[in-house]
Amino acid sequence: MDKPSGDTNGESPRRERGGGVQSVERTLDILEALVELGSEVGLVEISQAVSLPLATVHRLLGTLIQRGYVKQNRQNRKYALGFRALQMGSDMRQRFSLRLEARPFLQRLMQRSGESANLAVLDDGEIVYIDQTQSSRILRMFTQIGNRLPAHSTGSGKVMLAFSPSEVTEGIVRRHGLQVRTPRTIIDMDAFRGELERIRQRGYAVDDEEQEEGVRCVAVPVRDESGQVIASLSVSGPVTRLDDRRVQSVIPEVLECGNKLSARLGYKGEPVTAS
Repeated sequence: MDKPSGDTNGESPRRERGGGVQSVERTLDILEALVELGSEVGLVEISQAVSLPLATVHRLLGTLIQRGYVKQNRQNRKYALGFRALQMGSDMRQRFSLRLEARPFLQRLMQRSGESANLAVLDDGEIVYIDQTQSSRILRMFTQIGNRLPAHSTGSGKVMLAFSPSEVTEGIVRRHGLQVRTPRTIIDMDAFRGELERIRQRGYAVDDEEQEEGVRCVAVPVRDESGQVIASLSVSGPVTRLDDRRVQSVIPEVLECGNKLSARLGYKGEPVTAS
């Protein structure tokens, strides 16, 4: 982490505002100032807005530019929010809208299956659970909202990888590998490709104790108006309740909810039915 310029002796970042790290506070002040000032602004204007020395602002802007959160116009040398910051804002709005649209379907899945229903997205090669309706039963879902899990060993992850462009899927697997989570995790690449092909053919994925022993999951894709898979809808529970017969009875319900949620998000393609 950057040290504040000229105002520490280098031991550790100073803290302010009730325990915040000074360099982080200053960086956030700059980003907030760029939002409030709007359009392109000069270094002096930013410095005045955040009450920091020009050298400090210039240094922190350099880091933000490298990370894509700020961009600089090479002609007039002025600054504005970069693509990464704008993308994050867009992603957050999309996820908020997605959660609102998905909530009735999560409730319906939990009530009809008696198990936990989950909404997840793919983020940096991992699955992140962004909403959930917990089962009222004693044995509940193994994860919670905000948890991150490997994509290759979860139903939600496998269904999103299956419907992602092949170069995206292959890149994620190269970066993260196919690490063993349980004795049932698929760790052979050829076998994993075969699993993804079966998921594409039938339209849903099953995590058969691949992430956590004793837990099963049925997951389906959720598409936006362009047809892109942006999330997954799933039902998870213990194998003592989600046995083979129960899994087969849950699949049509999860598929129907996935189809209807996709339609709510603008998808006009053919709905997926259980094969």
